[in-house]
Amino acid sequence: MTRAGKALSALLAVTATLSGSVTASAEPLPQPVTAGALPTPQTDGIVFSVAIAGNVAIAGGRFSKARPAGVAPGGPGEVTRDNLLAFDVTTGDLLPWAPVVSGSTFSGPDPGPFCEPAGDGRWVCDAVFRIKTSPDGRKVYVGGDFDRIDGQWRSRVAAFDVATGALDPGFRPRVAGRVRGLSIMADTVYLGGGFNAVDGVPRTRLAAVSTGTGALLPWAPAADKEVFAVLTAQGRTVIGGAFDQVSGNYRHGLTAVDAVSGAPVPWEWVTPSDADTVTDLVTDGSGTVYLGSYNWRGGDPRLEGRGALDIATGRPKWMDGCYGDTQSVAVAGGVLYSASHTHDCAAINAVPENGRIDYQRLLAETTTATGTAQRSVNHVRSGDPVPELLPWLPNTNGGPSTSPWLNGPWAVDTDGRYVVVGGEFTVVNGVPQQSLTRFAARGVPGAVNNGPQVPFPAPSVNRRLFGGNVIRWQGTWDAQNRELGYEVMRSDTPQPIHTTTRSAWPWTLSELSFTDQNPPRGRVEYWIRAVDADGAVLSSPRTSIG
Repeated sequence: MTRAGKALSALLAVTATLSGSVTASAEPLPQPVTAGALPTPQTDGIVFSVAIAGNVAIAGGRFSKARPAGVAPGGPGEVTRDNLLAFDVTTGDLLPWAPVVSGSTFSGPDPGPFCEPAGDGRWVCDAVFRIKTSPDGRKVYVGGDFDRIDGQWRSRVAAFDVATGALDPGFRPRVAGRVRGLSIMADTVYLGGGFNAVDGVPRTRLAAVSTGTGALLPWAPAADKEVFAVLTAQGRTVIGGAFDQVSGNYRHGLTAVDAVSGAPVPWEWVTPSDADTVTDLVTDGSGTVYLGSYNWRGGDPRLEGRGALDIATGRPKWMDGCYGDTQSVAVAGGVLYSASHTHDCAAINAVPENGRIDYQRLLAETTTATGTAQRSVNHVRSGDPVPELLPWLPNTNGGPSTSPWLNGPWAVDTDGRYVVVGGEFTVVNGVPQQSLTRFAARGVPGAVNNGPQVPFPAPSVNRRLFGGNVIRWQGTWDAQNRELGYEVMRSDTPQPIHTTTRSAWPWTLSELSFTDQNPPRGRVEYWIRAVDADGAVLSSPRTSIG
């Protein structure tokens, strides 16, 4: 940290203590990773899933090429990658692993935007939708629409050795339909999706197979509509998706069954709308499942944004009340990261619309509820427990104009050191970058600070009738710090003539002022420096008077 950053950290601590916002008994908030994007490979398509295994990041989706960061499509260094790739998460270097993931061509009605036309009423569905690593980190499992890998039949699910990248020769279940959800235990792989059979045996959108041989297991709950995510913990398998019923019981969108028998278990959560779809489920081992969701119809109440529930009971712990589809969530170190297009989080006083929708497509929140909802909104009532938004505000665009979704990010994973994000975006933090990006925690070599933001206009300066100059300025915001320090600078001295701090959210820009009681004679210039706790400094343009 720079000298300016250390000085500001001390100032922020003193200011917080004097204001009463921090007490000796207060629990410190967890700290997200930095918000500056690191160089990361790009693809020519869309990334639906990412996973970190040791120092390797694996990305899957629907793409045919990969290229280095900073390179335009078709530029130098572009290579073939068929729906799967890997890169070194510590350096961002693309790895040579290049399995060919493909699907058979078929004729029929349009299967939807996840597939590609092959001409003459034919289609190819070969995308990778989910990537999960085994608990010991030695294998990585992928699920999707594909039916071949490197020319070998692998029907919608496959496994690879993490160390060698080799396709597992023994894991070969035949799944008759799309796989969207995976949960990997020591001896069992739980599958969720849109399939109706495994190895020729009826299985309705839910199934389990052996991790070693891929043999079908007796576990056989049934969902009436597509399953997007499964997560097994504490003897239960939590199921999220677009379904209305599981094994004949009405449990729209989110429920749990016994991980061994598949039988329904008591579950308190009731999804507020039959148009809600739970897209992702993760846990941090605390007995809590965190979810992401969207609603395809609109109206209130509905489940969008993120939530946390007790795995053992299905009792809600918190919901954040935000609008905007959330496609993926990841958790580490008390921080819940999400890939979404969040807006209007009135329950937690964040990301307001203010007459227009400005999507925040990457977000971080506390994993625990730290307060109560300020007002009733969406499915959250005033007084309900809510998490706290954390200062991590990198952003992306929604993707190419030809996209049927314009979701921006679709996938996120973290190991605490890095956050890897995948999607259909083509811009990250205002810089061209397609479909993949990564961020690093403070202290990780190469971590990129993303501090005070532009525009940061010049201050106005007015001379008072009875002496002194009044300096007024609009504050800015910081992508990775909750507060910003401001230093009023004057051209005749290298030291600030005044310092102060303010909160630093893009939706609550401060209007500040200071009166210089003893300005020098003659012409003088004033400007403002915004300094954050990581030592990042942004200077405004100068204003002269005299």
